[in-house]
Amino acid sequence: DINLNFKPKEKVTFVGRTGVGKSTLFKLILGLLKPTKGRITINGIDVYDIPNSEKRKIFGYVDQNFPIIKGTVADQISLQDESITRKQIENALDFVGLTAYTASLENGLDTQVNSDTLFSQGQKQLLAIARAIVSDPPILLFDEITANLDSITEEKIVAILQKAGDTHTILSISHRLSSMIASDTVVILENGRVKNTGSPEMLIQNDDWYRSHIALEKLTWG
Repeated sequence: DINLNFKPKEKVTFVGRTGVGKSTLFKLILGLLKPTKGRITINGIDVYDIPNSEKRKIFGYVDQNFPIIKGTVADQISLQDESITRKQIENALDFVGLTAYTASLENGLDTQVNSDTLFSQGQKQLLAIARAIVSDPPILLFDEITANLDSITEEKIVAILQKAGDTHTILSISHRLSSMIASDTVVILENGRVKNTGSPEMLIQNDDWYRSHIALEKLTWG
C-alpha cells in the first residue's frame, strides 16, 4: 500500500527505524523484486520488465559494501563493460575526487587490484559512487552509504552526493537524518507503510518522530 510519485532530478530520502522495509523498497524500485500487487514504473514502463543488461543505463546503485572484482583500477569502475570508455572512467574518478590518488599508483588506472588494502574504506565508497555514475544513469540510489565512515569522510561523501543531485534523480536511505543530503522530499516509513512524507521543513513542524529524532542526534553526535 505504498503510492509515491517522483519527478526528474528530485532528491528523496527514505528514513525510519531498522527493519521497516527501506532496503526492500529499493530492491523493488530496481526491479530485483516483483511486487505482490501493483507496479513500479519509470515513464510508464514496469521496472521489473526492464532487462538487467539495460538497468545500468537507468540506475546507479551504491550501498555500504564495495565488492572488488579481479582486474585493474579502471575495471573496478567499468566492471569490464567494454561500452564504457576510458574518458568516462576518468570523468567519474574526477567527479569523486580520486584522480590524484589513482595517478599516484604504480600503473595509474591500469594498476592491478589484488587486495582490499589498496584503498581505504572511504576511498572504496568513492569508487562505488564512481562505478554508479560512470554510465551517467538518470537515477541514483544510495543505501546508507555513510553508515561506517568517520564524520570527516562522511561530510566529503555527502558533498559529492549533493553535487550529483544537480543532474540526477537521487533516492537515498539515510541512517542519520542530520547527515542526509539536502532533500526536496523525505519519506518516513513505518512497518512497510508510508507514515508521513513532505519537505524536511514541513516534517520538522508536523511529525513528532522526525522532530525528536533530529533533536536526539544533536545530543549524541558532535
